[in-house]
Amino acid sequence: MRVRKTKILGAVTLLFSATTLAACGSSVPEVPAADTVELEPKDVVSRVSASATIDSREVVALTTALTGPVTAIDVRVGQPVQEGQVLARVDTSSVQRELDTQRAQQMVSEATSQSQLQAAQQELNQKQEAMNRGLNPQIAQAQAAQRDADAALSEANASFQQRKAEVDAGLDARLFQQGNAVDAARRNITIAGLASVRANAVNFINALTGQVDQITPVVGILETDEAYKGARRELADAQRGYEIALHEVDADLEAKQRAVGQAYLAKSNADVALEVARLAAQQDLQASAAGVEQAQRGLDASRTAGAVGQGQLQVDLQNGEVRSPINGVVTNVVAQRGQPSSGHLLTVADPERLLLTANVNEVDSGRIKVGNEVTFTTPSTGMKEFRGRVEDISPVAAPSAGGAEGPAQTPARPEFPVTIEVIGDKEGLRIGGSAKAQIVTGTARASLSVPRETIIDDNGKYSLLTLRDAGEGEYEVTEVPVTLGLVTDLEVQVKGVDPQTRVLKNPGDYRSQVGQRVRVPSGKAQ
Repeated sequence: MRVRKTKILGAVTLLFSATTLAACGSSVPEVPAADTVELEPKDVVSRVSASATIDSREVVALTTALTGPVTAIDVRVGQPVQEGQVLARVDTSSVQRELDTQRAQQMVSEATSQSQLQAAQQELNQKQEAMNRGLNPQIAQAQAAQRDADAALSEANASFQQRKAEVDAGLDARLFQQGNAVDAARRNITIAGLASVRANAVNFINALTGQVDQITPVVGILETDEAYKGARRELADAQRGYEIALHEVDADLEAKQRAVGQAYLAKSNADVALEVARLAAQQDLQASAAGVEQAQRGLDASRTAGAVGQGQLQVDLQNGEVRSPINGVVTNVVAQRGQPSSGHLLTVADPERLLLTANVNEVDSGRIKVGNEVTFTTPSTGMKEFRGRVEDISPVAAPSAGGAEGPAQTPARPEFPVTIEVIGDKEGLRIGGSAKAQIVTGTARASLSVPRETIIDDNGKYSLLTLRDAGEGEYEVTEVPVTLGLVTDLEVQVKGVDPQTRVLKNPGDYRSQVGQRVRVPSGKAQ
């Protein structure tokens, strides 16, 4: 009996344990499959969304300095134009009248200058010809005076030599020495006189101007030169000594020698006067040549001044036709027919070189870098996607659209302009249109990512709730620390977990169950 009771008790105990285990198995909570996500490698792309305006890189405002009225506007806004095409015309009749007036004045001025040049050249040619043929009046007069002095000297010297020959028998050696001294003094005075002339040519030439007698002013200026004065004193002393010695021999011989001395002085003065006349003639010739050069410069200056003034007027005439400097499209027309033309007339932009301009908030502007890829769409092209590249991020915030902030207004959040170059296909894009841009700020290839709401942030320490396989269809709720990578608007790149890991989407609902087991009904994780 005891044995049977024991066996019965054991059976009851086993049955109770099985029932308990069964009861325990049925109490493991379930987690909906929709509350989990299974990690799979994929590309994670971070983007900044921005509204943008389509602009042209090359926008040319066509202006004019002419003040005449606009006579024609040949284009309208939106019209394609070609480089060199006439877009507008301005009345240039007043410019043409001014050009005609200046041309007439230029002809008169050139004729006057040309006449002055011809007269100066003719005067130079005449003087040069007279110089070449020996017909210069001053030189001719000085040469005549020199010839007279030569003749007088020859006559006086012949008379002296004749008388000297008659009394030669009574002469002594002292007379020969004194005669040689006189000859040396005469040569010296001539040399000194010519040297003085060449050193003081201007004074001599001025003294001769308007003088009939060529000798007197020359001698007067020579007297002021110390070297010449010394030579004259030496000659006078030698001549006087010679005359005294001759007088002691023969009084008539002395008188004839005195006449020779006077004739020699006249001859010396005539030689100097001839040199002065030659220098004066040469200077006069040079002055005439300078007059020719001056007349030529006057003619050249007149032509240059006329060319400058008329050249600007001709440019103004050409500017009467306002032409497009580029292939493009007209984006603005300011001028009106019949109105004054000075200032801005119209604007042309190049539709093949486009830019997007977007204002981005302060936080997102820090994530954008030059060179970031951009995709964008426009309302007029529907779902067609265009491409671009970030070209510039302004370091200065854009002006507030609301103008000045009042004391009761909330300060506007700063936004920073971002310039985006449009690349590739541009068909359908319109200058001045709007666009919705997606600026790619980062890409993580073949990485693991989770929805942003799955991240647990504990004062900068990040973790995930994962389901670790515990067997028999059960999972243990586990908190796993992770590090974050690229962050987008919807998801976050995570590091520290393996592919195929199941992550709980709503960690706030399950964090109290960390360490416990749960079941996940059959079904694919989201």
